Amino acid sequence: MLSMKREAELALRVKSLVLEGMEELVKDDGTADDKEWKKVAEVYSRCICDLVAVIADEHSDPERILKGTVAKAKIGYNMIGRKQTEYTK
Repeated sequence: MLSMKREAELALRVKSLVLEGMEELVKDDGTADDKEWKKVAEVYSRCICDLVAVIADEHSDPERILKGTVAKAKIGYNMIGRKQTEYTK
């Protein structure tokens, strides 16, 4: 069973990645492709759904769900970072 401390650590990691990603989105100078940002928004939306599912106790294995959510948040963050690098070259 997942401890409340571990659950909180994973949730805070998701929050950190998403906030960093949002900072990059705000810095965007308008050169980014809307289709790519739509993909990032989808990944972050899935993170929200995962977190709600864990909070609502909809899954029997919250640690697995939260680890997957952290992975999704990293993917979204990396997508943003990659786009920023491509557009600033």
